[in-house]
Parts: sequence; C-alpha cells; structure tokens
Amino acid sequence: MKSMVDLSHEFLKPVLHKQAICVDATLGQGKDTDFFLSQNVHKVYGFEIQRDVFESTKERLGNQRTCFFHVGHEHMEEYIHEEVDAIIFNFGYFPQGDPKITTQSSSSVSAVRQALNLLKVKGRMALVMYPHDTGKEEAICVEEFLKTQTTIQVQKVQNLLVDHCPYLLLIEKRR
Repeated sequence: MKSMVDLSHEFLKPVLHKQAICVDATLGQGKDTDFFLSQNVHKVYGFEIQRDVFESTKERLGNQRTCFFHVGHEHMEEYIHEEVDAIIFNFGYFPQGDPKITTQSSSSVSAVRQALNLLKVKGRMALVMYPHDTGKEEAICVEEFLKTQTTIQVQKVQNLLVDHCPYLLLIEKRR
C-alpha cells in the first residue's frame, strides 16, 4: 500500500501546473517541496521552525522557484500575499530532529485557518496527521475546526487495522 504522504501527493497532483503556487507548511527536509518542484510548479513557499533543518533544506532546494521562511506555519498569511493552488502539512515532529519540538494544536489550527483563507476555489490541501502522544490532541483540534468550515469538502483516509498510525485529511475548497 502507498504511504499517506504518497496518497497526499496523488491527491494534490490535479491542481499542479506551470503557474501553480504551492505551500509546504512543514518544510522539514523538503520532500513535499521536492514533489512540488518535480511537477514544474511556479512557486513553493516553505515554513520551518528548526534552524538547522531550515538551513540545510534551504541550501539544498533554494532556487528562484522557492521562498523559505524560518518561522512557524501559523504566520503564513504574513508572508504569502497571493492565492494558493496546493498546500501540504505533515504534522507532528521532524523524525531526524528534536522530538520535543512538535507542531502544537493552537498554532496548527491557526495555520490551517490561514491556509484555507489563502487557498483558491478548487484548490486542494492535504494534512498528514500523526496521532502520537501530543499529536492526538492536535489531530482532534484540527478535525473539530474543519468540521465548522462550510466552504470545503473533507475526506479522511486511514488504516482501520492499526491504531495510532498516520492518517490523511484531504480538503478541496468549494467556494
């Protein structure tokens, strides 16, 4: 079976084109940015809070089609001033980084709210949720927020046979 990240990429592909504007809201090592760039999109914005991870990814992937910021994703509206075609989040912590540095419920809900504001009509967003100890509360908060939104469609993809494994929330903006 495909991973949740692979499934998220498949979901986002139909909205990616040469003029597409994309957001990698949890930059990490830039695997999602790599994916966006491989689809020949126009621009990728990326957000990362861990300085060393940010610097190494910026060095490896920084070019005229990328704009990376060493700030939390909850600040994306301060840095992005155009409509966006595709957004991806991988919540939780960076596996090769400090496991004490994780995404948090309040900042994650704020980031998802801002992402929805930036998303074009028919734009798509993929949220990969990791319901580890702190991630479980975060996942619940993000889902509860999404349930209040009337301009989107949301599908949840998960493995029913394994508890606490990553799952995917697929979002398309309707209006």
